[in-house]
Amino acid sequence: MKCPSCSSDEAYIGFSDIDCPNKLCKHFQGGATALNPAVAPMARPAAPAPSMPGGWNPFAPQGMPVIAPPNLSIRISSIQPLQKNVKVSFIASGDPGTPDKEVEIYFDVGNGDQICTLSAPNITFVAGVDADGSTIYSTNWLCMQDGVQPSDTFQLKATIC
Repeated sequence: MKCPSCSSDEAYIGFSDIDCPNKLCKHFQGGATALNPAVAPMARPAAPAPSMPGGWNPFAPQGMPVIAPPNLSIRISSIQPLQKNVKVSFIASGDPGTPDKEVEIYFDVGNGDQICTLSAPNITFVAGVDADGSTIYSTNWLCMQDGVQPSDTFQLKATIC
């Protein structure tokens, strides 16, 4: 998220604090300035194929799974570990013009899927999604609240309804 003081793109904005990576900003708290995501990439074939709604999509970034009703699909387009959270972006398809979908994101650190806490405590979904196939939605996974560090190894998948 953008810092309200210096407009840095990687600021963490919580309910009671702001942590900005800009060392000159008044909201700088001295956290790490660079993180390397430990998401295990998967090999991709040379020729892309269509998305497979309701199943695994090996052509999505880092082999992200796609779970959706037959007419809807969702693709995680980017994962960006920050200092205290992970920015997750996604694109939904299959029902343009009606922003009435909900998206849930799940993480797995090796012990099964668990729902992600998104943007605020007790928020586990993104509402008002239009599955138009072009709008990029972004949310912050508050991974530390879910017991995961931004630099940990994890897999993400998304569902839409």
